Amino acid sequence: MAGADHLRRLRAGYGRSPGSLAFKITQLPVKSDTDDLALMASYGDGDYQTKFAIELQSESRGRFLHVAGGARPTHFISELGKALEASDPRLSNAKQDTLAFDIAFLGPPTVRSSGGGFGGGPGDWYTTKIFFGEDQAEVYFNFNLVSGEAEFSIKDESYGNAVLSELSKVIW
Repeated sequence: MAGADHLRRLRAGYGRSPGSLAFKITQLPVKSDTDDLALMASYGDGDYQTKFAIELQSESRGRFLHVAGGARPTHFISELGKALEASDPRLSNAKQDTLAFDIAFLGPPTVRSSGGGFGGGPGDWYTTKIFFGEDQAEVYFNFNLVSGEAEFSIKDESYGNAVLSELSKVIW
């Protein structure tokens, strides 16, 4: 039951450092003439499942996309606020279908250590940093296409409120 063990560890946050929130990803098809990477992200189950899409359009640009018809993301936003140490989480009143961001890849795919960090050799984890709103907010976005795992991790607690506000524009 390697699959069941893997899901148990993902739900328990195995190998995760404090300040991160794990979720699942699946790769979506894209037009064959582009190098875009499209991911469907999901957090939670059943009535508490939150979904959103992430498109990486280049090594420096991407966007989040609203996914209609899902559950209200109250639990996801609450847990992300805790992970990012948001001191005064306020959701944006602006509701958008897309939210552009800049992204920086922090090196080649690497391994995840048992303590939650990254590095030490080649692996399947991509480590990135996302920049919102002309660098007004930053968050780490780490993902593994092989295992279907991803996470948002705290960059700096001073960005927590702004990251939540930005993401709430498309995750609603």
